[in-house]
Amino acid sequence: MTSSLQQGINAAKTGHPQEALNFLKDALIEEPQNADVWVWIAAIIDDQDKQEIFLEKALEINPNNIPAQRGLTYLNDKKQHEVFVQDNQLSDETRPISPFPTSTSTSGRKKDQGWLKPSKKEQENTSQPKQRDKKKKEKQKDNNNPTKLSLFEISLIGIVVIVFSFIGLLTASSLFDFELPLDFLNNKLAKLSTEPPYPGVFLYENEIFFDIRQHEGIPTHDVGIPTSFDTDPVIVFWQTDTSPKQIKLIYETGDIISLVSYQGKGGADLFQSKTNLETGLYCLQGPLHSPSSNNSAYWCFKIASPPPEG
Repeated sequence: MTSSLQQGINAAKTGHPQEALNFLKDALIEEPQNADVWVWIAAIIDDQDKQEIFLEKALEINPNNIPAQRGLTYLNDKKQHEVFVQDNQLSDETRPISPFPTSTSTSGRKKDQGWLKPSKKEQENTSQPKQRDKKKKEKQKDNNNPTKLSLFEISLIGIVVIVFSFIGLLTASSLFDFELPLDFLNNKLAKLSTEPPYPGVFLYENEIFFDIRQHEGIPTHDVGIPTSFDTDPVIVFWQTDTSPKQIKLIYETGDIISLVSYQGKGGADLFQSKTNLETGLYCLQGPLHSPSSNNSAYWCFKIASPPPEG
């Protein structure tokens, strides 16, 4: 699946800046620490001051980002020489930031994408003291009346603030060991009312831990395989040396079931299926850490239909 950043780049290269901004806005939520997102946003907006802010943010994330370095160099040189270029965006004026290909959408622009050299008449005018005084007054007027932010820019700044606030809360919860109220993100996620009684793997149901025995390979008997009548069971790994990223859930047909993994009370690793499970045998598969074995470890449980009432 193509990322939002790549979709934004494709839209920008084909001459659809507004569509590109919409994709890059999503990319900023998905990858706030990706310097390229900030560089491409700077490449397709018009305001030079905001371009500097976004390019500086890109360098803050990655000081070695070449397009951001070249873009800031270009903007600084432009300020020093006081070159005024009309109807050109930063993406058109500097290739180091965004090397957009020439397309029909840019047919009305000049082929010279760099700084436009002033004509002799402009040089003569700029040499006159009165003209310099006039420009100085205009610059002071612009400073006294800063450009208002557009609705998109206000939304973008708001999203950045929310994303970094959320990252700060997650970091704080990890450092100071407290749980955030994140149930609104996924109402399925269960919570442990207490820690498991001993290290191992358990089926957690009705606040009771049912032991799941470890097997080497697919088990051939039902010993140590608990049964649940809940189609959304919770599996708990407590004080094991198995990484949650290495765990897979396999149905008896061989299909891989998508899992959600998260941490519960006391640092226990909890697993739940992203969808309700059908009846049958399920096994969590993970690598064995015994140096004498090349097999995988299996922790199996069954899903059964609840018995009829009465």
